This record gives sequence, structure tokens and C-alpha cells, in this order.
Amino acid sequence: MKCEYPQCNTEADILFYCRYCGGSFCQKHRDAPAHNCPSLRQGTQQSAQGAQGAQGAQRQVRPEEVMRRIAYGVAQAAQQAAQQQANAQEQVYFPDEKSKKEFIEKRLTASGDLFSLGNEVLDILFGFALIVLVFGFYQFIISTKNRWWGFAIAAILVGTAFLPHELAHKFVAIKKGQFARYILWVRGLMLTFLTLLIGIGLVVPGFVSIVPLKRQMNKKDIGLVSVAGPATNAVIGTISLIIGLLTYSGYAVAGLVGPLAMTGIWGVPNIFILVAQFNGLIALFNCIPIWQFDGKKILKWSKVAFFILVGINLALVIVSFILNPKFLTSIYQS
Repeated sequence: MKCEYPQCNTEADILFYCRYCGGSFCQKHRDAPAHNCPSLRQGTQQSAQGAQGAQGAQRQVRPEEVMRRIAYGVAQAAQQAAQQQANAQEQVYFPDEKSKKEFIEKRLTASGDLFSLGNEVLDILFGFALIVLVFGFYQFIISTKNRWWGFAIAAILVGTAFLPHELAHKFVAIKKGQFARYILWVRGLMLTFLTLLIGIGLVVPGFVSIVPLKRQMNKKDIGLVSVAGPATNAVIGTISLIIGLLTYSGYAVAGLVGPLAMTGIWGVPNIFILVAQFNGLIALFNCIPIWQFDGKKILKWSKVAFFILVGINLALVIVSFILNPKFLTSIYQS
């Protein structure tokens, strides 16, 4: 509230009410002489009339108005006190960047929806091992020979798709001056464990959590961080597909044999074709424009980037599936 004295206009939590003129004034101008109250401007001969006029003005200010002003002042003071308390809680000072990051990590796990094994490397290794377990489990159960080979293939696929995808998000976010950390997701872990029972499907044990440090991220920043993962998959997949064509032994397409064709367990199915397939599928899955997937954030930033990225990975998947239509089942049946 502001003091009504023309030369003052001081902001104050509590103002004083003048019973003569009905105005509200600060501590300095609370007295009638201090704010040149109109009741004092009249001469001695008109003092009685002035008093009656002041009484009339006083009567014109209803009690409800007085109570409203008091209530407003009290509410405003309480709101400012609460805001000051909240600001005091948020102003946390850290001696170094390490302490600041440790504080952020604790805040990330405070809700219970996210948790950490205590170290980002351990979290990444745990997520990596869980996905390898999901994909390698079927090789162990279904195959009659080379039962452990599925775990080795799964480790190669996850190591060339899952890890680069997540690390790309992290490094681009850090380059933008933000805090980025891979952290485990409770519901994602439950879905991944459920995959062991219902078949290969959704595997999302964790994700890269990004917390602004110096400034809030705009739409472009979010788009660039999001596009980094699928774009990395597209690059790895394309390189793998080219090498796969050079080392292809004609497993699915009769008559097509690469100049450096591989045979044996590495050649059927071709490990490089599998890497291309897996990267393409991972990228397309993350490009679904719903929920918190990368695709939704990329589409908000740039439709051109979104459709180019989807087109590259879709072509990658189509070509690789023509060469190896059975995908992972060809491993499980070996």
C-alpha cells in the first residue's frame, strides 16, 4: 500500500488512517499537520464548520471500508513474509561446483520417483546391465546351443545404441551450461523388469535428467539436447549399415554377398546389420512425438529437423530389415 501524501507515495505494509480526512498515510505523515489535513486549512471562525465537515467525511467512510483496508494490509504483510521466507530457503550457497552438483542430485531423488546407486557411473552400468539381461535372457532360454551368445550380442547392441544415445544428451546439455546426469527411474525399472516376463518391449531403466544452472533452457536448447540422442543413433546406424553391406554374406537376400563377407557366428546374422537395426529402432522409438520422448521436444523446436531425423532412421530400419528380417530371433534360434 502507498502513502496518500502527494510528495511521499511510500510503500508500507501498515498505513495509518486519518479520522478527519479518511486518508491512509505512512508513519512520517500519520499526524494531521504532517499531511496537511484539510481540516487544518480552515480559519478559526470556520473551525466548528470544519469540524462538522470532518465529522461528515468520517461518517462517509464506512466501517466495512476500514476493515477492508486493515485486512488488506495484514494479508499483504503475511504474503511478503512468506515470500521472504521462501527466498531465504532457496538461496543456498555452495563453496564449489562439486557441492552444488551433489545438492542437485539429492534434490532429484527426494521425490522417490528417481533414485541413484550413489554414483552416475554405477547408475549407467546398472541400466546397461538390465537391458543386456532383458535381451540376452531369451537367447539363454530359447537356444539349444550358444546359449550365452545372446548376452554378448545384447552387450554389443546396447553398448552401441543405448550408451551413445544417453551420453549424447548429457554432453550437449553440459555444453549448454546445464547440469546433466543419468539417473535411474523407478517406474522405468519396473517396466523393464516386466519385459522379462512379457517379451522384448519397453526398456527404459533411466534417463538423463537436466537441471538449469545458469539460465532456463529455451525451445532451441531443449530441441538440440533432444535431437542429440536419435541423431547419434542415426550416425552409428548408417556407418554400421555400410560396414554390414561390405561384410554381408547373403543371409536373407539371395545373391547379395559383400566383398568382405563374414561367415560363422559373426556373419549369420551379420553383427553390423544388427547394430544398424537396433540403432534405428531405438531412434524411432525415441522420436515418437508424445509424453516426454525426444520426438515431442524436437517437433516443438523444428519440424524440419524432426522429419529429416525420422526419415533417416526409418530408411535405416527398412534397409536393415530387408537384409535381416528376423532381427534378434535369428540369434535366438541358432
